[in-house]
Amino acid sequence: MRAAPELFLHAQNLARTGRLDEARAAYARSLDAHPDFLPGYLALSGLAAHLGDAAAAIAVLRAALARAEGNAAARHAIRRPLAGLLASLRPTAWDARLAADLRACLADEQLDPQPLAGVTAALLRHADAADPLWPIFLTRCINTDPAIEARLVVLRDARIGAGDAHDPLVPALACQAHANQYVWPAPEAAPDGLLRALVAPPSELPDDPAWQPLARHLEDSVIELGLAAAIPSFSDPAADVSIKVRRQYEAHPYPRWQAPPASRRTDFAAHLAALPGIDRAALPPAPLRLLVAGCGTGFEAIDMARIDASLSVTAVDLSRASLAFAQRKADALGIANIRFVQGDILALDRLGETFDVATSTGVLHHMADPDAGLASIVGVLRRGGVVRLALYSHRARAPVRAAHARIAERGWQADADGIRAFRAHILSLPADDPLAVLRESDDFYSLSGCRDLVFHAHERHYRWPEIAALIAGAGLRLIGLDASPEAITRFGAMHGAAADVRDLALWAALEAEHPFLFAGMIALWCQKL
Repeated sequence: MRAAPELFLHAQNLARTGRLDEARAAYARSLDAHPDFLPGYLALSGLAAHLGDAAAAIAVLRAALARAEGNAAARHAIRRPLAGLLASLRPTAWDARLAADLRACLADEQLDPQPLAGVTAALLRHADAADPLWPIFLTRCINTDPAIEARLVVLRDARIGAGDAHDPLVPALACQAHANQYVWPAPEAAPDGLLRALVAPPSELPDDPAWQPLARHLEDSVIELGLAAAIPSFSDPAADVSIKVRRQYEAHPYPRWQAPPASRRTDFAAHLAALPGIDRAALPPAPLRLLVAGCGTGFEAIDMARIDASLSVTAVDLSRASLAFAQRKADALGIANIRFVQGDILALDRLGETFDVATSTGVLHHMADPDAGLASIVGVLRRGGVVRLALYSHRARAPVRAAHARIAERGWQADADGIRAFRAHILSLPADDPLAVLRESDDFYSLSGCRDLVFHAHERHYRWPEIAALIAGAGLRLIGLDASPEAITRFGAMHGAAADVRDLALWAALEAEHPFLFAGMIALWCQKL
């Protein structure tokens, strides 16, 4: 009998040559012969998922978990792809096995729980309030399901009405309310005592394990206050728009993420050298100095620092509150190659430094003068250096512009009451109303998220010719688009495999047929001439 690695390599070779059905059978044979060989399970599950058989892929990972009992590292390695598969499910009936899978994945603090919010909420539609999945869902995820939100508000109000702070669901409901920044409508009756934690941050909590998730959130806020005061600064914003944007993110740092990105070790310099239009000869040599211009709460900056420890990362933002959140996360992860600095992108020259690479994701479109903002970034970039930009698409943001018009019409302000009133209106709309699509955004379900989504202090949306002009005006050359696999597939289907992915006119034609293809942002790689 061949050894497991040999059988495994044989299956891998079949997969590489496109003989996928044969590869699947070969992976299965290797596991039959060597049922404790973890890479075989991961490969077989991945191939089954690639072939569209999600149920089989999940079954393989469940079998792997059974084999890995007592091996924490192996179980985490299995739960990561399992969580990815589960996230796409939308069950229409109760499934005890799925509930057990979700509890296990949500309990793994190394996994990002938020992608599992949709499937968990869909399953909980078919559960009673005593099911053990409720507390772990409410303390680990922000709910993004309108029907579950309505049910949670009823559950909250019933407990307030009963005056029972000892109900086992109260601590989890309080944690959920704190996580979404109390975005739900206020109850008719004002709660007393410990029940006030359901509608506002509590001043103290009992020494009870059930209240520990909320206690940790509150402790994190205290830590961030201390960190914010110690963040170094190189400038304060001068422009009125910048002042308003800073004020927004000081009040509502966004996003308040939980688990760090699943960063894979990468030679970042090699990644840049592989971009389709890069001038490799002009690219600065490694080790690279990276500027994150507008880092917010640090998710991207921390991801970059983790994927390549040789990078020296400087992350800049207007908001001390956002930077403090980022610093707390970086400290918890033990990241040594990153520093956070408060300041205005327009004053980057005051840093007195130059960089090899810069990223600015979702930032320029919130500036009064995006051209000046990009010029400032490019000004501290070495010649031949690379910058990644991400901008709002004019076409994809049509529902947001419609929301802006409705907000102006009703006179809702960008405060808690205005945001709650807007949300109540959107939740009341029929499914076919154009604004109802906003309910599909995760950002709709928290106060900071909804403010960023439709109540932002300032934003603009870009058409493709405007993007081309922005890049050219900054002395940059487009070297690639950072598009999703779906977008790349559609681009090839419309324009052919030989089409130049740097041709923005071709992307404009594609987006005209698929208007929400860039519902997130349009991300581009450019090189300084």
